[in-house]
Parts: sequence; C-alpha cells; structure tokens
Amino acid sequence: MEYLIASLLLLVCTPLIVWAVQRYQRLSRLFAFFLMVAITYNIGAHIIIENYEAFGILAILVALGGALMFGFGDDYFFSHPERKSRLFFYLIQFFLFVHAMIDGAALIRPEFQDATRFVSQHDHQRELSLSILLHRMIFEVFIWKFFLERYGRWSALLVLGQIAVGTILGFFGGQALFQLIPSYFGLFEAFIGGALLHLVYDYMKDRLKGTPDHLAKVTAAPGE
Repeated sequence: MEYLIASLLLLVCTPLIVWAVQRYQRLSRLFAFFLMVAITYNIGAHIIIENYEAFGILAILVALGGALMFGFGDDYFFSHPERKSRLFFYLIQFFLFVHAMIDGAALIRPEFQDATRFVSQHDHQRELSLSILLHRMIFEVFIWKFFLERYGRWSALLVLGQIAVGTILGFFGGQALFQLIPSYFGLFEAFIGGALLHLVYDYMKDRLKGTPDHLAKVTAAPGE
C-alpha cells in the first residue's frame, strides 16, 4: 500500500516537481541520470535476468513486447505535437489510462510476497515497485507540461486525476489477479521490465543524438 500512496503523492506534487525541474535544470538532469542508472540496475539485475532463468526465451519475448507497446505508444502520442484533434485527445487518454493501470498493477504490496512468488523463488516486488516510482518522476512531469501547453490547466489536472484512478484500479485489480494466477507474475515482471527499459533506451538514444528527451522537453521554453 505504501507504494500506491507514494505514487499518488507524486501525482499531487507534479506541478511542484515541474517548477523545481525548470528552476534547477542542471541538478535535475544529474538526478535524471541517476534515476536511469537505478532503473537499469533494478530491471536488469533483479528482473530480466532472473525471469529468463525461470521462463527462458518467453521472458525475453514478453519483455520485448512491453518495450514495443510502450515505445510505440510514446512515439505515436508524444512525438507529433501538431496533433490536436478530438479523436487524438481521446486516444491519448485511453493510452494513459491503460498505462496507469499497468503501473498500478506493478505496485505490489509486500504482504502478497508469497502469493506472487514464482517458480525460481526470486522476489522482486520491492525492486519493481521502486522502478515504477522512479520512472513516474520523469514521465508525469512531462505529461503535465504536455497537456498544460496544448489543452490548458484543467485538462492537465484532469489527466493527472485519470492517471490516479487508473493506478488505483490497476493496484487492487492486480493484487486479485496475481493471487489467482501467481505463476504468471514473473512474466508480468518481464513485461514491465521491458517497458521501463524502453524509457532508458530513449534516454540514452536522445543523449547520443542530442535530441530532447522527456526531461529536456519539460525544461524547454513553451512552444519548443
């Protein structure tokens, strides 16, 4: 439950975090670098490798599916700022709601440890939940600025509220689902791991190419 509360507190503090990122840009970029290192370590060392030991190539394929799903979604919705149609607005709402539900399902409560233990007997609930929180610290500030500039403050607040609802539904729905089919939790971990590594891949790609990543777009001036 503490991870769910922490994720909701991050949502509430998003406007304040955006202000801090824009005011302290160099410190924010250094912080983002360490976030990416932490996510990469948590996912690589504790989730992808150990799930591969348990499920073999299937874990890699599921992780690749997570990376492609979220990679395609991010590229389609956030790489084309000129899209402002009503249909596009509804589609992006649906994508963010599903995204929030999946994130919420990954915020596993420690008391469900035995129910979600998979065949290799490795437990990653804490690492997975922490990685979700770390990635949200960057993604949510980007979402706030994206909607604030294109649709206004009320739309941005509505999106944050929608993400909160999706997170809560995913959290409680995920607990119930994993109790029924605990043996599949490892594959869900692999899926989330791939999705989060997509964020790391984008960060590294943008650093090498010199193109703005999510954090850079938050610190940019309006319209850039």
